[in-house]
Amino acid sequence: MRRLLLRGGRLLDPASGLDRQLDVRIQNGSVKAIGVHLPAAGAKVLDVKGLFVVPGLIDVHLHLMNGLGAFGADPDLFGVGSGVTTVVDAGSTGHSLFPVFRRYVAEPAKSRVLAYVNLSTLGSVAGPGYATLADPRLIDEEKIAAVVAANRDRIVGIKVMATGAALGAEGLRPLKRARRLGDNLQLPLLVHIGESWGRGAEPPLIGEVLAHLRHGDIVTHMFTAHPGGLLDSNGKLWPLVREARDSGVLFDVGHGLHNLNFDVARRVLDQDLRPDGVSTDGHRGNRAGPVYDLPTTMAKLMALGFSLSEVVEMATANAARLLRREKELGAIQIGRAADISVLRLEEREWEAVDSQRGTLPAHKALVPVFTIRNGVVYESLPSERP
Repeated sequence: MRRLLLRGGRLLDPASGLDRQLDVRIQNGSVKAIGVHLPAAGAKVLDVKGLFVVPGLIDVHLHLMNGLGAFGADPDLFGVGSGVTTVVDAGSTGHSLFPVFRRYVAEPAKSRVLAYVNLSTLGSVAGPGYATLADPRLIDEEKIAAVVAANRDRIVGIKVMATGAALGAEGLRPLKRARRLGDNLQLPLLVHIGESWGRGAEPPLIGEVLAHLRHGDIVTHMFTAHPGGLLDSNGKLWPLVREARDSGVLFDVGHGLHNLNFDVARRVLDQDLRPDGVSTDGHRGNRAGPVYDLPTTMAKLMALGFSLSEVVEMATANAARLLRREKELGAIQIGRAADISVLRLEEREWEAVDSQRGTLPAHKALVPVFTIRNGVVYESLPSERP
């Protein structure tokens, strides 16, 4: 019988409305008790005084087909090795490779691995700069539906690249097909905006992209500086962006190698459009910078003016809502699985760097200490984060 007691930490759980010093008892992988000065009662005591105990962090946008091309990363590098208990692959595989992804990447991982299935049969095999949706034959609704039916426990939605490079001469016809498919399968769409890999391709108009989205769909790369983003040439939000937000469309940061720009972020935030989720868009090509990990990305948002509680909420309760997994993820509650992240908040000066190498003075850093998943403690891996 595995028993752990987290003693003396500050429990910060926005979903449960908790922000105070509380102990957490874990037994057989589940939360058994939450309270003040809980007795050890045979449990292994973990002294977390001075640290923040939060629901297991959720990174809702990564590329985790380990070994595929230049980008596929080990899920546990950005997962439990970075203070994150749940990682979500953002469409690395289409229907044809998804069983391989499940068997050889998701199931062996120590982190919980969920995924979006790519609308394109090619997924990320050809890389983001190629016309992966430009041939109608590259979309097979029946086979996507079959792989979803066999993997409902892992698949959380359908990934669509809404870029000129990916869509080619098909224009927005693939997005129309994705809309029908998402409705039929009752799955949200995760839509990439920003022509960051286009090599001169013309992006679709953001208003026309948003017109296909519904309540619960997610736009990723909301702070991109590349063509096809949320801002017009005058730095103003396109009017249909607000309409989409009002209709329930969700917006995610999706930092990545190219798509977090501090100047764009300030303009978007000044116009009162705030992110629903914070994610790294992490892969092998940005682990050593500028992304590093989810806690570092959260700290960059803090440098932009968000509080610790707000960024924790984005990476826990809000992330669970994006994934439609609120009943199992995003909170520390008695009877639930003990998905827990332990973080250290450091008051120090450092320089945050965005995807275009713009800088921002930061005064607080978030450092992952360890995670608990299925009753097992995972120490964070060394990192060169700033």
